[in-house]
Amino acid sequence: MQEKNTHVSDIVYRGIEERILSGQWSPGTKITSEIQLAKNFGVSRMSVREAIEKMVALNILTKKKGGGTFVNEITPSTYLNGLIPMMLLNKDNLLDVLEFRRMIEVDSVKMCAKRCDASTIKALEACYETMKNNQNSTPEFAYADYQFHMEIAKGTKNSMVVKINSLLTDLWTHQQKELNKYLGSEGGIEDHGKILDALKSRDSELASIYMRRHIDRTIDDIEKILKDRINQKPAEEGSEEGWCRS
Repeated sequence: MQEKNTHVSDIVYRGIEERILSGQWSPGTKITSEIQLAKNFGVSRMSVREAIEKMVALNILTKKKGGGTFVNEITPSTYLNGLIPMMLLNKDNLLDVLEFRRMIEVDSVKMCAKRCDASTIKALEACYETMKNNQNSTPEFAYADYQFHMEIAKGTKNSMVVKINSLLTDLWTHQQKELNKYLGSEGGIEDHGKILDALKSRDSELASIYMRRHIDRTIDDIEKILKDRINQKPAEEGSEEGWCRS
């Protein structure tokens, strides 16, 4: 019975997570009551309470006595505690995540080029083909994009690199959806093709150069979008200044 309750509370957890991710419940928002959530999900109030308590422990939600439960601001540090489940990062931290990825992935791809085997190359080729075949389908493209980078992490044969990438699965998958929505897929296809060719040639220096260029280009594109938004609508978009950083 305990296992069943735990499983149900996980489903509720993901449902609440998705509402926060989609922007339906933004930071500061008072979420739906436990009674109503139980009705919406078709579960017991106990299962809802378990999910909410987990999010309170993670500092994702805050319960105010007599006032309800509210969504907190989510920061990158929330995701770096390996003792707790991962939650999806608020898109306000997009540049922070990209900069973190640059620090990790430039050296990771260099290590992968030196250590990866034929199975890694085959997996990367499959991810790349999926990306090319799903350029107009954000979820499929985004997951293949993430998986491409995850295969590079596995190819390093370094347990810490793999662990960090695993911890950030939800975070990076969501980030890819956000990036593809704003930037499109054309640049990503070209960049990943170059990275793949360098890995197939086992050229570690070239692979690291292409990875850095890929992430730098993405950062530049995001910053340009931010700048354009501020210039076009300074009054309305003033709050957008925090779009890329918390």
